[in-house]
Amino acid sequence: MAAADYWRLPRGMNVVMGTLAVPAGALFVSDLSDTGAQYAVLLHALSVAGFMAGWNTLNDVNDLDADRINRPERPIPSDSITQDAARRYGLLMMCISVAALVGIIIHAERTFDGLVWWDSIVIWLLALFLFTSYEYDGLPFTPCLKRQGFKGNLAISVLVSVLLVFGAAAVGEGLEPLPWVVALAALSINTAREIVKDVQDLAGDADRTTLPMHIGPQQARTFAWGCSLAGMILLVLPYGVEMLPKGAVILQLPALISLILAKPKLVNGEDARASLNLKGALFLGLLGFIASVLLSDFF
Repeated sequence: MAAADYWRLPRGMNVVMGTLAVPAGALFVSDLSDTGAQYAVLLHALSVAGFMAGWNTLNDVNDLDADRINRPERPIPSDSITQDAARRYGLLMMCISVAALVGIIIHAERTFDGLVWWDSIVIWLLALFLFTSYEYDGLPFTPCLKRQGFKGNLAISVLVSVLLVFGAAAVGEGLEPLPWVVALAALSINTAREIVKDVQDLAGDADRTTLPMHIGPQQARTFAWGCSLAGMILLVLPYGVEMLPKGAVILQLPALISLILAKPKLVNGEDARASLNLKGALFLGLLGFIASVLLSDFF
């Protein structure tokens, strides 16, 4: 058991990327010059890091049988970390997220006027609902969303995309339109990626009914490409309606190119490479939006 295994277990890089979405969402609606806002964003980011690490870890605990087939190199199926140790680690991460959430309320009460923390609490509770609905039968769905194909894909994608709104909520601007449009773009692209990952996992997904099982792998790839096209439209929409400077749309070219490059890989059944293109587009699109805000005076 090595420290590196506890980085791989919760998919550390995914946790880092998700956590960075919080200050990005805040940056869309605030210059973050106020110290109180900076502390609020830090607490929101800590809550997200704990929640994502906990969810990813507990997901691996529950998916052990499937991962023995699909991902035998992962820490639990490779016996680098025991299932019980992983469960304790996942629960510890969730406790850190709850502690940060309490800190968010205390900090907001001391720093800001009014109930500025309410939207943060609503979003966190939504994430908790999605987590329990996705992972566990009977809370409240039977079977759980993980075993219901496209509904499960959407649950994961909502969690990923709402992080941007959570960041905006950190500075009391959770209802501003720009974070929501960016979140919809992230939802579309991540949904495409989740579907492609389900195509990759067909061999080991005997205990669930995924979209590729229901409509076939090639039709699932076509549907994933449709989600990618929706993502392309949403990547450029804020520039067209002047939420961001029109000229700054050039900063989305890397993300758009990454999405376009996914198309031939989907057609040829190169699912792993297509998934990497979609993940890259998600990251590059977020960077493009951040750069558009920071460099808006140059356009």
